[in-house]
Amino acid sequence: MILRLEDVTLSYGLLKAVDGVSLSVAQGARHALIGPNGAGKSSLFSVVAGTLAVTSGRIEFDGADVTGLSEPARAARGLVRTYQHSSLFLRCGVLDNVRLAVERVHGHPLRPFRRRRRDAAITEQAYAHLAAVGLASRAAEPAGALSHGERRQLEVAVVLACEPSLVLFDEPTAGMSVAETDRFAALVEELPASLSVVIVEHDLDIAFRLARDVTVLAAGRVIASGPPEAIRADEQVQRAYLGTESTDDLFTEPR
Repeated sequence: MILRLEDVTLSYGLLKAVDGVSLSVAQGARHALIGPNGAGKSSLFSVVAGTLAVTSGRIEFDGADVTGLSEPARAARGLVRTYQHSSLFLRCGVLDNVRLAVERVHGHPLRPFRRRRRDAAITEQAYAHLAAVGLASRAAEPAGALSHGERRQLEVAVVLACEPSLVLFDEPTAGMSVAETDRFAALVEELPASLSVVIVEHDLDIAFRLARDVTVLAAGRVIASGPPEAIRADEQVQRAYLGTESTDDLFTEPR
């Protein structure tokens, strides 16, 4: 298992945003985390990434206890997250955003005196990541000139440049058009099989399209976990979303 949570809790006074969550994510998994509004999905993501400290419980990543590690320390180990809102340097070039990530990973930050051979290698890697997400032709443009969907693509290139073993995508298709959403889903489907992916997603069609395993949260607790077809048929999940046992309007076939 690349990720294991044991009885993880995040409390704000008497309020438990995450309430005793235990789950496992296999190496190379495509795992979706879904649930109605206020279920605790983003809070759980922040706890896993290290953005927020757990109140109790244990988080194990790649066989090591990372419960007490900060977000940068977890990222350095290969656990990388994206955010609901863009975290790009919009005034910098598209290529430069990726170069910065490559330089950070390899310990070569921006320097006043550059070494041509090293810089050429960094640029080549950055271009390769841009090509992987379909943005090589936009390399010279400022990141702020990209559309919302293209910025999400660029964020994936930045994530890949960090050389992660597990990526946490936090509602990546929020605000996208149908075409942008479909393009992003195709991009995730093309990621290396060795890369583990966990995605929080409100668009259930996309969640079921991308995931082989789905965990459902409600009121901070896990109420169901399994393959998409089992989650669609789960009566407790149906009640959590609609207060009904009918899924006619909720769980449509993946597009």
